[in-house]
Amino acid sequence: MEFLHFGMKVDDIQASAAMFEQLLDITWEPVKEHAVELEFADGRHRGRSLVTHGLTPGGVEIEMVETIEGRSPDIEALGDGQGVSHIAYRVADLGSAMARAERAGLRQVCFYASDYVDFVFYDGPGLGGILLQLVRFHGERR
Repeated sequence: MEFLHFGMKVDDIQASAAMFEQLLDITWEPVKEHAVELEFADGRHRGRSLVTHGLTPGGVEIEMVETIEGRSPDIEALGDGQGVSHIAYRVADLGSAMARAERAGLRQVCFYASDYVDFVFYDGPGLGGILLQLVRFHGERR
């Protein structure tokens, strides 16, 4: 398991990225729109989000997400609020990592699978009010 990023839910991704860049010298990737279908306990839900990733001068990655339509794990974590919604870890074997999380008493919030990446979000006791995201890339990260 390897730390990947902290994830933040924001209402205005452009304004938030500009503020963090100005104050903390974070370098941001271009904002991209993602339309995904996530599997929640009550079924599949489509959503659209604006996403960017930034690096602090010390090399810590931050993911910034603005949900523009539908349901998202960030909304599950924070509702209408903004802030740190999740911490993400890259895993080599998603199935084993999921089994470990579930043995620890965590509850799966949603799951996503594609040819590029699979990920799952968990909630539960001991996570301090944020979600845990486990991520498995198929090949090189783009």
